[in-house]
Formats: sequence, C-alpha cells, structure tokens
Amino acid sequence: MNRTLAKVAWRGLWRHPQRTLLMIAIVAFSSALILFMWGLTDGFIESMISTQIEFDSGDFQVRAAGYEEDPLPQNGLTAADVAVIESAIGGFPSTWRTAERLETTGMLRSAYGTLGVSVRGIDPAAERTVTRTHETIVEGRYVAGPGEIVLSRKAATDLDIRIGERVVLLAFADGSSTSLSFRAVGVAQAGLTTLDAVVYVSIEDARALTAWTGATSYVVSIPRGTNRDRSADNLQAALAGTIDAKVSTYFELNPMLRVMLSGSAVKLTPFVIMVALLAGFGVANTVFYSVLERTREFGMMTAVGMSRKQLGMLILLESIYVSAIGFVIGGAVGYGILLYFSRVGLNFGSLLGDLGSEFGIPTVLYASSSGIYWVASLSVVVFTGLIAAWYPARRASRLEPVTAIREG
Repeated sequence: MNRTLAKVAWRGLWRHPQRTLLMIAIVAFSSALILFMWGLTDGFIESMISTQIEFDSGDFQVRAAGYEEDPLPQNGLTAADVAVIESAIGGFPSTWRTAERLETTGMLRSAYGTLGVSVRGIDPAAERTVTRTHETIVEGRYVAGPGEIVLSRKAATDLDIRIGERVVLLAFADGSSTSLSFRAVGVAQAGLTTLDAVVYVSIEDARALTAWTGATSYVVSIPRGTNRDRSADNLQAALAGTIDAKVSTYFELNPMLRVMLSGSAVKLTPFVIMVALLAGFGVANTVFYSVLERTREFGMMTAVGMSRKQLGMLILLESIYVSAIGFVIGGAVGYGILLYFSRVGLNFGSLLGDLGSEFGIPTVLYASSSGIYWVASLSVVVFTGLIAAWYPARRASRLEPVTAIREG
C-alpha cells in the first residue's frame, strides 16, 4: 500500500505541473541561497585567517609577557629568551618552522617626503619558511642581507621610490633617534592593507636601529591540518617556569577580530530562518491551495476506502517529493556557484579597504565549498517542507467524505 500511495502522490503532483514547478522553484531558490550564504560566510572567515597567517602572522607567535601592552623593542624577548625558546622548540616535530622578528615604528624618508612605517626586521632565509611574504614581491627581489629594504606598493608610490634608490629609516632607541640608509631592492603587494605600512629589513639592521639584541616575536609555522590551539598550548607548557613569555595564536594577536567573527554563525541564523520561513510559507500556501482545490477528489478517495492517515500521508509525500526535487536542483546550482567562487574569489576591492586596514581583511575573498553545507541546507529544507505540509495534511485527513464531495 505504501508503494501505491507513493505512486498516487507522484501522479497527483504532475496533474497540476505549473503549481508543482512553482513549489519546486521556491524550494530550489531557498536551498541555493542558504547554501551560498553559508559557504560565503565561512569562506570569508577562512580567507581572512589563512591569508593573515600565510602572509603575516604565522600560525602563532611567542612574545614577552607585557609586550602587547607596551610594544617597544626593549619590552621584547632578550637574546637569552630567544635561546630558551629555540631549545624548547627542539622538542617538537621537525616540521615546525620558526623565525625571529624585531619590529618597531619609524619614519621612512626619501627625496620626496617622509612616511610613518612599521619596520619589520627579519632573517630572510628563516622568514621564507614561516610566511609567504617573499611571494608578494611585484618588483625587484626580496631582502637578502643588511643595507637592503623592501617597501609596500603604497609606500613606494607615496614617496615615489624606485628600485635601486636610497632611502633613510629613522627610529627611536633608548630615548634617542637613530637612522640608517638603505637601498630599495623590492616592492611588495600582498593584498592586505595592514601590510601597506610595513617595510622589511634584515634583523641585523633592525637591531642596529633599536639597539636591542633580542627580538620582539618568535614566529612559528606548523604543517597544515595541525591543531594550532593545541600546539600553542603545548609550547606554552614547555616554556612554563623558564621565561616569562606568552604564546599567542592568531585570534589572540587580533582580539578585535575575534569579537567581530565570534558571532558570525549566530548573525547568519536569522537570515537562514527568514529564508526557511519564506520557503515554508510558499510551500504551505501552495499545498493548502491544492488541498482546497482537491477537496472533492479527497472525499472520493476516503469514500472508496482510503484511511484518514493515508490521506494525510499522501499530502506529506507530495511535499517531500517537491522538497527533494527542489533541494537537488537548488543544491546543485548553489554548490556549483560555491565551487566557482572558491577558485576565482570575490574581489571586494575598495569596498573592504577601510575595514581591512583595521582588521587585516584581504581584498579578494574565496567561498568555502565544504560538503557539510549540503547536510545543513538539506536539514533546513526537510524541516521546512514537513512543517509546511503539516497543516494541509491535517486538514485533509479530517475531511468527512460526504461533506467533502458536496463542497467539492
């Protein structure tokens, strides 16, 4: 009887193809929209985090306790602290990559003006293993040793600096100003507005500028797929009782960004509920109209022996068919769009410029194409379809045969 009921429900759908196609279109559109919004939101977050980690911060950093409150080189890691950290890192997998950095603020001066910059002293060979900064060079080459400087595209343009020209960096150390002359060897463009004010020099030059022999951070990069939080906690435990240092993950280094993104899933929920309600209303309204239109038909079915339960199940089956077809179509379209934007990306350009300057948001964002969105979207569609068909099915199951035939 169940197979027969399923056939009757299928045939009943296509007796009114326009109405059925309308319900399928409603469900398909809702499925595609929910799928796309979930993938775009997660992709937005993943793009931001992965870009920052790969081109700027590394997976996590070791800093002296209190450095974040007063980020001066003299409040950073001493040479002895760095040696202790290197010793502790030796107890972890050899796939971990590390690099020292010494950062300070300064003024970049050319023949055409001055510009406030963040000076990042690096070990060029080690830095290549923890970030992909060297891949952002669009003119010239990466820093190779002392006396060389790499500028951002924005800094080079603002000060009209060309490859090979001399520039001067001024910085403050122990209450007095120091300066060094550099030759511009490269121009970088990472697509991160937070790096527009960063210039790269060798860590030896940064130490000469700041009169500090240690570092301000010790950057660690771990293999993809390794749990960052657990790895950072393990390193923190290994350093406990040796030096007063803090191991900070990406979100700990960017607390404002954590606040901004922590409620992203919650903020998306009202949108998903709204779309689900719209889809449910459209399906419920169409199914209810179908029940009213087929009152006489349902009366005849009950008169020839169909039970009230079977009649209600018939309406539910029709709704399930519509939801299933709509989801397959909408899911295919939505997932296809996600796959496209996961490869091509969305270039928001100047739209995110101001926001990116504060939170380090890349200008090109990629959608996420995780298969979990199929499950999430399917659960919403199935739940909506069943709820939408409940009242029409309940009404149909309560029809009295004689009254239904007379009203029809």
